[in-house]
Amino acid sequence: MITPSTRTAQFHYAIRNIVTSAEAIERSGREVIYLNIGDPQVFDFHPPAEIVEVVQRALKERFTGYAHSSGLQEAKLSIANYASNLGALTTPNEVIVTSGASEAADLVLTALLNEGEEALLPAPGYPIYPAITAKLGAVARYYKLDQANNWQPSVDEIASLINERTRAIILINPNNPTGSITPDETTNQILSLAAQHNLVVISDEVYRELCFVTPPTPASVLTEQIGAPVITLESLSKTHLIPGWRVGWMRFSQPEKMRDLITAITRLASGRLCSPTPTQYAIKPALEGDRRFMNSLVSDLKKRRDFAVAQIASIKGLSCTTPDAAFYLMVKVADLGGRTDEEFVLELLSKTAVLVVHGSGFGCDPSAGYFRLVYLANEEVLSAAMNNIQGFMHTK
Repeated sequence: MITPSTRTAQFHYAIRNIVTSAEAIERSGREVIYLNIGDPQVFDFHPPAEIVEVVQRALKERFTGYAHSSGLQEAKLSIANYASNLGALTTPNEVIVTSGASEAADLVLTALLNEGEEALLPAPGYPIYPAITAKLGAVARYYKLDQANNWQPSVDEIASLINERTRAIILINPNNPTGSITPDETTNQILSLAAQHNLVVISDEVYRELCFVTPPTPASVLTEQIGAPVITLESLSKTHLIPGWRVGWMRFSQPEKMRDLITAITRLASGRLCSPTPTQYAIKPALEGDRRFMNSLVSDLKKRRDFAVAQIASIKGLSCTTPDAAFYLMVKVADLGGRTDEEFVLELLSKTAVLVVHGSGFGCDPSAGYFRLVYLANEEVLSAAMNNIQGFMHTK
């Protein structure tokens, strides 16, 4: 019997892992409503024609062999100009194009963390970060987001978690799964903590352009006055509805304070040769093209958000805050009936064929009673799902 490495036993990614149970239900002949994963193309969203056409043209006419391991020069130049226009002066040499923001997170944490060293993560937060730290034998230390305070972090708690093993603070702003936005004042305080303790800040800003209120100022801009080293992770997956294209990147602010780390990241990036070349041609038109598509997308998402929030409010035993960004609801179950959140979600799936993700998959206490629901579906699908959930809550 060939045995796997021990590190794989610690690798958990709830968003995907729970799908196994849904697939078993489908094999029995029932149709599942998937509200577990933030893939707009599963529903009725389509990427803008102009970036599709650019990539199609590239496949026919342009270079699509191995790109430089840090990315196509035209893509890096567009990213650098985009960041500089935001207020974070950046050169193409301070950009690495990756296979989505998730690969960027993997490269950064692998280059940074030794076994036993620690990164501070929000809870709830995106589960790829604890999955990577577990794979590396590093330690994820959680700072809690407070639902009663619209899912805001406590800077004092973050400060209390810093010790001699801490290497990084991870910010997810706007947050996945809560859709909350961390105010600039709080981000400034976190950046100051990082500067004081010689920590790198990994700022996941994948949803920054999908805000229903004023978006947060990028951490890379705020740190211009503070001086903390910041690695910003961004992507076209959500903003331009192309998650399967795997187009993401990292960019470095205050690079002079992390030269050795950047060298290590670059070395790891060279080992996977390059991120997909054809889809990198989408970066320039996405960042430099007409923004009306984005305005329409955010308007459509806001309507679906408002509908989903109203539906949850009408179901006895469920509640949620209204998210300011992204396309997720973090729903609170008043009474789990002695179950863990995962047991609740699996029973909900079994009885209603509606798939959501348990809150503990994002770092919540399993007894706290949260689940994440994706509201990308149209009103007809959301109505069907909510009716099923309401029936389950009535009979549970």
